[in-house]
Amino acid sequence: MSPMHPLSEAELAVAVASHNWLQSLRLRPDLVTPGIRGEAELAAVEEALFGPLNLSGAEVLEVGAWNGAFSLAARRRGAARVVATDHLAWTRPGSEAQAATELAARATGLEIETRAVDPRALTADFGQFHVVVATEYFTQMFNPIAGLKGLRAVTSRLLLLETIQGGMDQARPAMMARTMPMTYGPAVAGWAPNPEAVKHMLLELGFDRILHRDHPTAGRERGLYAALLPETPEEALTGFSEPWSKLS
Repeated sequence: MSPMHPLSEAELAVAVASHNWLQSLRLRPDLVTPGIRGEAELAAVEEALFGPLNLSGAEVLEVGAWNGAFSLAARRRGAARVVATDHLAWTRPGSEAQAATELAARATGLEIETRAVDPRALTADFGQFHVVVATEYFTQMFNPIAGLKGLRAVTSRLLLLETIQGGMDQARPAMMARTMPMTYGPAVAGWAPNPEAVKHMLLELGFDRILHRDHPTAGRERGLYAALLPETPEEALTGFSEPWSKLS
């Protein structure tokens, strides 16, 4: 993002009001964007995902960024480069989500790159990232396996996933079809997997250490996953204490 002059308080208030917001982002001490995902929930998920990690100097890719809450958080936590991507929220006719993301980055002074990219189209040519994070992943992905292959192609160390869960009473791998209402545009078809299903998909893609925990605010309704590649040092696991537990 090219440097721009700082926005005045009045200019920022007008700019925020001109966009529809998906996430509640604090741009100033007394200014929070009116998103449908609350600030407290986003902060809890941020701490659950990034709290176990040292992001200093890391290169981070966010997939399904919405308004870039976790991209901005990664920069605040010391990441050297952050790329925010989205496809569904950023390419729907009339969507302002990418422009809103870029406004949030400008307002906070946190430099991030933005790219409208379908995760199913990701290949190693896109680049390699120490940490790849995808929230609400299965929730809005009609073909999640193709998307997971894309995420694996650009992950050099750690993949973080957050998604709705289903089939939690099943001991075997299970994934339930879901139709999710969207704030902007028609409903989308997605999936709600259980931890066994996510584990086996990630193992098949070459991850060898997989951890899981329930969502910090939604509980068993949603789940968080951390998947490490064989070449990732064992020390990367040291921050993943309870309620994280190993699946593999």
